[in-house]
Amino acid sequence: MQIELFIDGEKKIFTTPFVPMLAKRKYLELRAKDESETYSELLADDDAHVSILVDVVFKNQFTIEQVYEGASEEYVLAKLREAVYGSRKETNEEGNNPGE
Repeated sequence: MQIELFIDGEKKIFTTPFVPMLAKRKYLELRAKDESETYSELLADDDAHVSILVDVVFKNQFTIEQVYEGASEEYVLAKLREAVYGSRKETNEEGNNPGE
């Protein structure tokens, strides 16, 4: 699996040889939480989801903040889906393109 992020205005590509099953486990733990959350809980929930990519999949090669600043929400969700379910949604786009 790979992810493309824009860090300091430069496109960087990070790769990992495999996605550990822990990624899906962490995702399912988050989904099992109560649906009635406050805004601060929603922010923490977003961080927890992104941390699956940052901590579990890519072993802290970049930070959560770098993901937020360097990729679109759609791209991050697609990468999370790829990590958790092992498949990519087919689109006409290639990678993470700013301004789209």
